Amino acid sequence: MESKKVKEVVIDTYVLLAIVYDEVGENANRVLEDIHKGLVKGLLPTTVAYEYMIHWLRGRIPGLKTLEEVITYLENYFKIVDLTFKDYIDAAKIKVRGDEILRKAEDEALRSRKLSIIDSTVIALAHKRKAPILSGDKDLTYVAGKEKIEIIW
Repeated sequence: MESKKVKEVVIDTYVLLAIVYDEVGENANRVLEDIHKGLVKGLLPTTVAYEYMIHWLRGRIPGLKTLEEVITYLENYFKIVDLTFKDYIDAAKIKVRGDEILRKAEDEALRSRKLSIIDSTVIALAHKRKAPILSGDKDLTYVAGKEKIEIIW
């Protein structure tokens, strides 16, 4: 996928953590560079910002030393998107569907997995905005693919 064709992309927590540990895929890295340059809008559901904050508070995000640094990073590089009640209803439907999709997966390792609530909100926002998802999360990418959402990694 050419990142130039993408106008906006929904960001998953997996990517934010992969950035910290320098484990971002080549295509995802290009899109992240375009977000940094302001060429692509990186959409961050509030649920992802929440989960990232939990990881930081648990000491899993080296480099950012204060709460203000974390907030500044998230607000300056990404557009944090508040989810509506309808968005959460859509996410709940995706969560239930996603768990069923995973139960029937060809890959045996996925069959015992469940879609996280955070991941269901990422997929719901991608549906709503008709945007691809930036992620390397196996559960999310598998379900999103079945939901006909493009994944960039």
